Amino acid sequence: MKPRELVLALRAMGLTQKQIEQRTGIPQPTVSKIGLGRVGDVMSRHYLALLAAYEQRMKEEALKPAPQGFRQPSINE
Repeated sequence: MKPRELVLALRAMGLTQKQIEQRTGIPQPTVSKIGLGRVGDVMSRHYLALLAAYEQRMKEEALKPAPQGFRQPSINE
């Protein structure tokens, strides 16, 4: 994924730009610029921080309990 896609994915997962800043250490204005595609060359440490935040958020989403009344389909369905 490109840096912009990572920011957009984190936003789609419900994180605010401020929360992304807190998770990555990237200043909120820079997070905004990356998300808008206004940064042509993202520093590698920022890219790695965004990637780590994305992977962590994916893990958090996977660990969420299923909604009430939701049943996981069995392997035979």
